[in-house]
Amino acid sequence: MANEEWERLKEALRKAPTPEARMAAAEAMRRYLEVRGGKNSKPTLVSLGLQKTYPHAIPLGQIPEELEKNPEFFELFGRIVKEK
Repeated sequence: MANEEWERLKEALRKAPTPEARMAAAEAMRRYLEVRGGKNSKPTLVSLGLQKTYPHAIPLGQIPEELEKNPEFFELFGRIVKEK
């Protein structure tokens, strides 16, 4: 089930950073995190990029909100599925 949610998240991240696509990606990330569980740990996504419009350390639980509100973060996160 987690693999299905991951595939949905990747598909949502491949789209252009429109408000609708960002909302879809945020919802897909929420579902993915829900399925993955991990309530005892508090992993954090860290970016070392300078002068960015998003926080440099984001707890995984806050990634959906950041995807939804910040196009630059959406594009950064989308590079996970676009580059090979």
